[in-house]
Amino acid sequence: MTNSGDFGGSQELDRLKAMLENWRTSLVDLSGRNRLLNFRHTKSATLEISTPSAQDLVEGLARGWDFAPLPDEEPEVGEGTRPGDVLLAKKGDRGDGIVTQKATAPSLLRALNSLRAKATQIFNDYGLWTLNLGVGMLRWREDGAETGSDAPLVLMPVVIERARNGRIRLRASDDEEPRLNPALKVKLEQFHIDWTSVGEQDPSDLRAVLSAAARAVAGKAGWQISDRVVLALFASHKESMYQDLLDNEDRVLGSDLVRAMALGPNSGLASDRFDFEAIELDRIDELSPPEDSPLVLDADASQRQAVAAAVAGRSFVLDGPPGTGKSQTITNMIAGLMHAGRSVLFVSEKAAALDVVLDRLKSVGLDSYALALHSHNTSRKAVAQELGRVLAEEPRAPQLSQQTLAQARELRLALSAYAEAMNEVRVNRPGFGRDLRLWL
Repeated sequence: MTNSGDFGGSQELDRLKAMLENWRTSLVDLSGRNRLLNFRHTKSATLEISTPSAQDLVEGLARGWDFAPLPDEEPEVGEGTRPGDVLLAKKGDRGDGIVTQKATAPSLLRALNSLRAKATQIFNDYGLWTLNLGVGMLRWREDGAETGSDAPLVLMPVVIERARNGRIRLRASDDEEPRLNPALKVKLEQFHIDWTSVGEQDPSDLRAVLSAAARAVAGKAGWQISDRVVLALFASHKESMYQDLLDNEDRVLGSDLVRAMALGPNSGLASDRFDFEAIELDRIDELSPPEDSPLVLDADASQRQAVAAAVAGRSFVLDGPPGTGKSQTITNMIAGLMHAGRSVLFVSEKAAALDVVLDRLKSVGLDSYALALHSHNTSRKAVAQELGRVLAEEPRAPQLSQQTLAQARELRLALSAYAEAMNEVRVNRPGFGRDLRLWL
């Protein structure tokens, strides 16, 4: 637990708590723009599933559901035909597959292609799978408001694929797991609604979730629970970060680094807690010889500065434009810290940055020490398989012989001496300038 004795006084602790709360709330959009709290259909990239029922759909999602065949053009209401008859013709028999609000095959195909393309793009950029079924819906409204909003209760990750029979199929994602809508829990805290009983339910048990949700909101006039099912893109990673910061508030408040970032010069920390002098470039070979450093990839003097600081346990910001070797430097940092017996958590907003570093670790034989925990690697099955693989392996890092190290030291000294000689300032001798002008 964090107490005021760890700080200069309760005022500093209150300021730190307020800053942490600002960071936390900035992660979650509780306004009507958040689709997790205010779901609305778009023209091309959301689908309302009317058939099969929510329970049947969930139970058969593992094997997959085909979309019901539709005509190329919307049927016309002819003489003697009622609009309701056309609607029944669209829905067809339950065995035909999934039925949505789309009336023609082209319109359904456009919506499915749009959903799949956008989900794939987000996955490639950020490593997040956002294509979900929103199963079960809470109709809620602000106190005093006349109109309500719809929020899905359960998010079930799915994929869209073409089946062998040529029809489009929707099935559960093998790499992701169902989860409760995390934004809904945060929002309902504002209404002082205890959502604990819902959070304790298995997200795949739809009946239990709906029943617990109905009990939780029973006292709110105009609030309703339904078994609606929609297909759309739902991103919930920021809400998960919010909950993590909330559950671990004491640990976060106890971090000197968080304290320094939040309070700055008023943090009350010792002046040398994070301040340090990096090794000077002209002394890097003397204080951190490359042949004695745990480098796995090529590195220049400035990159070796950063690696030496990281291995020494320093906290710092490494800044540089694209193409200057930041990923390579990070790889060397990770290898150096592993060599020192440390554990490393490497995070990035873009999945591509994680993949680049992981590929470079693999290229030097260190992939058995790396556990990828992003995108499709986050499922329990994938983590268990990866742990099983590395436990069964006995990776051995290649060692350089003492003769090779001695030769590398000699070559470095020779090159350094040449560079020093080339940059040495010499006194101009009589006639030297005249001879130089003749040569030019």
